[in-house]
Amino acid sequence: MTSSAFSLEPESLGKTLGETVRGRLVGLIIRGEFAEGERLYPDQLAAKFGVSITPVREALMQLAAEGFIENIQRRGFHIRVPTADQIRNVWHVRQGLEICAGEQVIKRLENKGLEVEALERLDALQQAQLQNTQKMDHATKLELNGSFHATIIEFAENPILASFYRSLQHKVVGGLVQRGLDSWRTRVEMEGREHKAIVDALKAKDYPKYEKAVREHIQRSLNDALRDLAARP
Repeated sequence: MTSSAFSLEPESLGKTLGETVRGRLVGLIIRGEFAEGERLYPDQLAAKFGVSITPVREALMQLAAEGFIENIQRRGFHIRVPTADQIRNVWHVRQGLEICAGEQVIKRLENKGLEVEALERLDALQQAQLQNTQKMDHATKLELNGSFHATIIEFAENPILASFYRSLQHKVVGGLVQRGLDSWRTRVEMEGREHKAIVDALKAKDYPKYEKAVREHIQRSLNDALRDLAARP
């Protein structure tokens, strides 16, 4: 692993150093920079990140609390693969948050608090996912897909909802489950059709169609995640 992999971006407004380190660790985990079961040593990570050990410990404790790594007594922090129950729980909460966000987006569109043209960002993100699919790496795909869904959350303009959504980190779960697998490539076109149905419903300000599109999309995604988990060696 190169030292550049541990370079930290300047801290975002309102983020603590611990949150910045956590975000960087999330990216490294998704890209498979750590082996399954590998132990994460806070002092070594602090040296590689060029920070004190305190924000690294904070980041690791947060990831452990969220269930994305394990904190084993007297054995430290270890990379883990989510369980089927954890996957189901994350996807079910994600579904509720995205349905709630869409309802608020539609209300903002109806009240002219958000222009329909703003939804072109969603079109652009989806188109980016469909380009060079065979050459795209998994981390890039996860980032684009995550940005698509996070943009809907952003358009809702509800800070509490956005905070819950960020803490969910379904992208991390998907990255851990699919790491080493190539099955996600076969689903890109289907996912594109589902994303289009979601965007079309928002543009039409049709909440029932939006809710139906999100439920179908999340359920299909959950079924695939569980199949991917079962397919892991």
